Amino acid sequence: MKKIIIVIILTGFSIFVNGQSVICPAINSFTGEWLYSNGQDTIRIYLRANDYTVSQSSNIVSNLLGWHEYKKGNTIVESNYNNRFMTLPTSSNNEVPRSYSIFLLMPQCDNSKHKLIGKIDDITQCYESKVVTIQFNTAQNQLIWKQRQPTGFGFATGCKGMTLPSEFILTKQ
Repeated sequence: MKKIIIVIILTGFSIFVNGQSVICPAINSFTGEWLYSNGQDTIRIYLRANDYTVSQSSNIVSNLLGWHEYKKGNTIVESNYNNRFMTLPTSSNNEVPRSYSIFLLMPQCDNSKHKLIGKIDDITQCYESKVVTIQFNTAQNQLIWKQRQPTGFGFATGCKGMTLPSEFILTKQ
């Protein structure tokens, strides 16, 4: 019994120590403008790397914050793209609500898995968050963006659907 308790304590301590901060320089290569266009729809996404302190725990997490613009022809359907050069929040204490629409992480900061995960806020659909999974190529100049509605979507807001396509390929500009 004593050994079991010691193993549990050591495991918990290991998780705590290893989980304090996740600084991930690998995400810096995704900073910049990304574009999708098929002749009718155009999606521009701008990503910026950010180290963010979670104020409750003082842990630092590297992430990508982003802004998007979606056009059908020459008509802007939704956009917060003008905010892309704003001062980035450094902690949850100085975050401005709805100042960015994309939040992405690289799981375990392992770019060999070629994956980013996170969320995008659908501006047109009541700012409902969509779950985003991104696969990127080895050169890190193309992103296969897939998004889906989370469970319970629209329950509290009554909004239905997604403004952006559920899948598209972005190319770094």
